Amino acid sequence: MFELRAGIALAMAAAATLILSPAASADPDPHIPNANEDYCPGGQRSDYGGIKYCLGISFPSGAFYAQRGGFGAAGPFGPWRWGNGATCMVMIDGTAQYVGPSGSVPDCGGPQSIDFG
Repeated sequence: MFELRAGIALAMAAAATLILSPAASADPDPHIPNANEDYCPGGQRSDYGGIKYCLGISFPSGAFYAQRGGFGAAGPFGPWRWGNGATCMVMIDGTAQYVGPSGSVPDCGGPQSIDFG
């Protein structure tokens, strides 16, 4: 009977250890924003038409990844939400642009867009 109680106590202690231990996670990349996770290391910026951008930290080139948020097809009568990815952009005259000066493509040192899936 003692062995049964000891076995149950051991099993409960093991289960409690698994339940209460924190999940291991790596620090997110500060260049890749994700407003769905409340992670905008470069801040947020508003634009025309109710659009907002969640910004990542800029690369040496000045380009940065930005996640766009806004209203869906229903316009202001529909829900406002963040997009499911981030795109490499540059800031020109205070607005986030997909194309750099003189039509150049922004350089984020990786893909032009990232899908969060």
